[in-house]
Amino acid sequence: MADETVTIVGCGYVGVRLARLCLQSGLDVHAVVRSESARRALEAKGIRASVQDLDEPFEPGLASNGLYVYMVPPPSSGDTDPRMAAWLRSLAAPPRCIVYLSTTAVYGDRGGSVVTEASEPRPSSDRGRRRLDAENRVRRFGATRGTRVRILRVPGIYGPGRLPLARIAAGEPVPAPSETGPGNRIHVEDLAAVCLAALRYDGASEVFNVGDGVYASMGEYFLRVARIAGLEPPPQLSLSDLLERVSPAMRGFLTESRLVDVSRMRDELDFSPRYSDLDKGIAASLSDKDQPG
Repeated sequence: MADETVTIVGCGYVGVRLARLCLQSGLDVHAVVRSESARRALEAKGIRASVQDLDEPFEPGLASNGLYVYMVPPPSSGDTDPRMAAWLRSLAAPPRCIVYLSTTAVYGDRGGSVVTEASEPRPSSDRGRRRLDAENRVRRFGATRGTRVRILRVPGIYGPGRLPLARIAAGEPVPAPSETGPGNRIHVEDLAAVCLAALRYDGASEVFNVGDGVYASMGEYFLRVARIAGLEPPPQLSLSDLLERVSPAMRGFLTESRLVDVSRMRDELDFSPRYSDLDKGIAASLSDKDQPG
């Protein structure tokens, strides 16, 4: 692995942190971004980058063999991921490994029950269906082209610049902690580190749930952020009242509930999150002034 290039496709908030970890580990990195301004920003940080709009034909020469981490989100509508399809078609030769960042939304609403990688995906939103389509495409590619595939099912990501401080300061209501089911999240630094662990993993498993294993509900998370940030706690509403005041997209987040088991991440990837204490993760996010994403 040491002499191969790690290509990060869609190198943004998570990807720039992964790029730093790779460089610190002595790996070559190539970032693919969507805009010239993003390319310049990465190169100012010492990260080699090129520009590619995945809604356009992929430029020859940007695809290379080796190791890939694909972080590009699907389009915001529909139930398939044509971007993933176009990118896979663009690969001149099969890479050795593709790590794809998917989402725990592929499981759909489980009423707070536990899901493992053996649980059959049952997405209840187009967002989850788009991600499941991308998962299926990359798994078929791997099976037919001999590429090692690692799918990380990612929950909510938090970290520097990604805390709900503005919403709390504005006094927007949150659900009472007892009214929503278990939450699943991961600190951005841990997500970058588990991507590197997945690149290094040479076992047989393809799918990994990732997360901090804390499971604080959405309401509890907001109250913890307010307390640690020294803000007034936001008002709490019943879930039924809150659902009348939020967007359709937010309704999905509020009504879908599952407890995502991360045992395989710990046991097979041999990865333990640095921020398995949510309060410490929030405090670190508040104190970190270096926000490369």
